[in-house]
Amino acid sequence: MKTVEFKQKVEALGYSIGVTGASEPCFCINNRRGTLAFVEVNKVVGIDTTFGRFEQLSDAEKQSLAELLFEYAATPLDEREEPKKWRIKCPITGLYLNKDRDRDKYTWSSSREVLSYQTQFTRAEIEAFTFEHAHLIEEEVTE
Repeated sequence: MKTVEFKQKVEALGYSIGVTGASEPCFCINNRRGTLAFVEVNKVVGIDTTFGRFEQLSDAEKQSLAELLFEYAATPLDEREEPKKWRIKCPITGLYLNKDRDRDKYTWSSSREVLSYQTQFTRAEIEAFTFEHAHLIEEEVTE
């Protein structure tokens, strides 16, 4: 489970989520009364629900939250975050590489990602290009 998805699901259950701890960061799950649980950010299967507030939840609420916590905590660390992406720019024209998703062909156009054209590529996708691309400019996508 991706971290973004985990946070959305926690909030959909009606809880807030924050980060605590500098050396060993954890996601802290809270309701209006206080802390319910911790999930380790940089460790697999690191969960703590030994909080009085967690015990005060109904059995259904405990089960829903516990299943979500375990699903995220069981996710390997390298699968929790979306891979970084880059836009590929021509140094001469300033146009960006676009992949036509329907025809699996490449063209040059704007950097705007639309339904039928991919303009952002993962490192694995870039390395799999079958054309010469060492001279092209890679711009990391930050938004």
